Amino acid sequence: MIGWILGCWLLVCPGVQAGEIEHIQAKGELVVSLNRGSPPFCMEVKGELTGLDVDLARLLADYLGVKPRFRFPDAYEQHIPSLLAGEADIVIAAMTRTPERGLRVNFTEPYFEVSQAALVRRDWVGRDDQSYFDLVGIKGLRVGVKQHTTIENFARELFPKDAVKTYASHGEAVDGLIRGEVEATVHDSPFVRVWEKAHPELSGKIKALLAPTTKEHYGFAIRKGDLDFLQWLNLFIAQVLTDGTMDLLKHHYLLEMPWLGMPATRETAMNKAQLLRNQFLAKKQEMLEAKRREAMKAAGAPY
Repeated sequence: MIGWILGCWLLVCPGVQAGEIEHIQAKGELVVSLNRGSPPFCMEVKGELTGLDVDLARLLADYLGVKPRFRFPDAYEQHIPSLLAGEADIVIAAMTRTPERGLRVNFTEPYFEVSQAALVRRDWVGRDDQSYFDLVGIKGLRVGVKQHTTIENFARELFPKDAVKTYASHGEAVDGLIRGEVEATVHDSPFVRVWEKAHPELSGKIKALLAPTTKEHYGFAIRKGDLDFLQWLNLFIAQVLTDGTMDLLKHHYLLEMPWLGMPATRETAMNKAQLLRNQFLAKKQEMLEAKRREAMKAAGAPY
């Protein structure tokens, strides 16, 4: 409650804003560190940058009255060093909040909850296997993971050391699975859910194990030392979680998935109709679509 009051006070009294908020508004841009090629959170489709994290970053910049500028570290583990070096104002990169990372940066309250999930060759599992944990104990199984992540750390606790193979990205890990370098790969559940729907031609060979096994939360990361900025970001997250914005984003990127060319179904149409019964949500959707159109018009300019 105290944080909520403080955040509201900062919004209505811009003259008292200090530190990062003031600095960002003075330079007129919010520099955001993102993951390139991390569907459904950040991806490039027909030359357009899109994704759940991308939309949140654009909306956040809009609230601050500035333009967003995006940076893409070459490797996931470079997000925090880049932030600490002043090369970015914030990390919005499907980053799991952990105590270890919390020693280096301040995390906001969670904006997204995930579980770890897996993709596995069907000839290595049974018909009733539905969970990542069902892979534990399978002799000879090799597991591909994205390096320097909580996924890698957890896999090393569950499997023999030589059974875990690391990759630079989730996409490269799945490529390794298809090539036969590993028999299974582990990812956050949204990635597995999207990959399964995007590759129906491989459903006979690769099975998605999506039953919840862990509970992890993504947060925005900022440099330590500015409580006002942290409190304001928490207010922003509370707003998008309660006013329906996040519901619309989840529906767009995890159910409709037009960015994959998925055909509309009766189920997605009915779900969306329920969401849009609320007039306020309809207005939010119009605003998000307008921002996507603006981004397309700016094609050729830096993201």
